[in-house]
Amino acid sequence: MPKIIKKRPAKKKPVQENEVKSAALEALDKIKERQRQVITGVAIVAAIIVLYVAYSIYSSSMSNKAYALQMEAYKYYYGEMADKSMSETERWKKALELYKQSVDTKLTPAALYYTGNCYYNLKDYDNAIKEYSSFTDKFSSDKKVLPLVYQKMSSAYFRLNQKDKAIEILGKLAGIDNGIFKDTALILEARLHDEAGEKARALEKYKEIMTQHTSSPWSTEASARVSAEETKTQPAAGDDMSVSPVAEGLTNKQPEPAAAK
Repeated sequence: MPKIIKKRPAKKKPVQENEVKSAALEALDKIKERQRQVITGVAIVAAIIVLYVAYSIYSSSMSNKAYALQMEAYKYYYGEMADKSMSETERWKKALELYKQSVDTKLTPAALYYTGNCYYNLKDYDNAIKEYSSFTDKFSSDKKVLPLVYQKMSSAYFRLNQKDKAIEILGKLAGIDNGIFKDTALILEARLHDEAGEKARALEKYKEIMTQHTSSPWSTEASARVSAEETKTQPAAGDDMSVSPVAEGLTNKQPEPAAAK
């Protein structure tokens, strides 16, 4: 009777100990790397929050200091300080000093605008224009103060005998918010021409206000200016405008008939 041969079970290959250790160490390294990344990320976020809080506190402090300087400057600019013995020039110089300190502490549209105005009042038109130009570069979106800046800048250029540049700036004023200040730009341009002795150009601008901006607050001034100029060109009452007999005779003289041959 044949013998039954039993099959031996296949021996499982033992996992090498080194491979197990290597896999475990690799997993551990990945975990540590992720922990480091998380810690680094948290540290960065924490640092940003700390910096933001510190900056907010510093910014608030600087804002308060700049505001206090502005308030003090306003008093000198408008003559509301305790010492009433100061002349206008002294007041504007002191206001300029305070406004410049305010700008150096924290730049704001109001402080920059009034810094330019102080220079303007002191007849330092070059520095006034520099401050106004700085305003237009940094705060062109401030549509409340920008129209005032353009008006003062235009006037400063005119004081420097740069009429063309002054009119160019008024063109920028006219272009704000789809022409909402166009009538103001026109009246200012008319005044510039008037002051320059260019009466015809001035009348042209006054009439443009009367015809195209009838509801403008400047229409009354424009109408008065036009009426005044027209009155000057009209003859005085009582002047005899009739043609003299001699002139009339010359005008109406008929050709004499030809002599009979």
